[in-house]
Amino acid sequence: MKENNNKNEEKLENISNNNFQNQKKSKAKISIIIIFIILFLFSGFFALKFFQNKNKEPYWFDNLAKDGILEGRTPNEIQALLNQVVEEGMFNVSINPDPIFENGKAEGNIAIENIPANHYYTKVLITLNETGEVIFKSGGLKPGQYIEKIKLDKNLKKGDYPATAVFEITYPETLETIGSVAADITIHVLN
Repeated sequence: MKENNNKNEEKLENISNNNFQNQKKSKAKISIIIIFIILFLFSGFFALKFFQNKNKEPYWFDNLAKDGILEGRTPNEIQALLNQVVEEGMFNVSINPDPIFENGKAEGNIAIENIPANHYYTKVLITLNETGEVIFKSGGLKPGQYIEKIKLDKNLKKGDYPATAVFEITYPETLETIGSVAADITIHVLN
């Protein structure tokens, strides 16, 4: 009988050890699952914040933009620009009406300028009049910034190309588009 009792006690002890080990394994599994859930929630939270912040800044400023006034102006022209006052709600466009490109792949002297007296940001889109095809799209320009030279997005053959430069105007505070102004230009490709 003692042997049976010893065997029963051993069985109970083994069962108890197995239960204890199973409970330890279950607790470890639950802990790992909880850690993964917490990591998933944190990564989701940070991803959401990251993309929300990206959407708050949809206006990308042009990496070719330079601060100041275009070079090559006379002192009188510079003084006239500095003295110029653009009324609130008005926008003064400045672009070379006859930019010259040595060839379709070369830089040309576009001279896009958001003059210091303007109150708004702008982006410029240039399209060919004949086809409506976009051949250049700038990033944003703040008042007092300019783009002197650009490369076209399309390799144009030798010739003269009537085009339209559309200045998209936006509020600096909200970056909402408030309107646009168009200017006729002619792209000259020499070779």
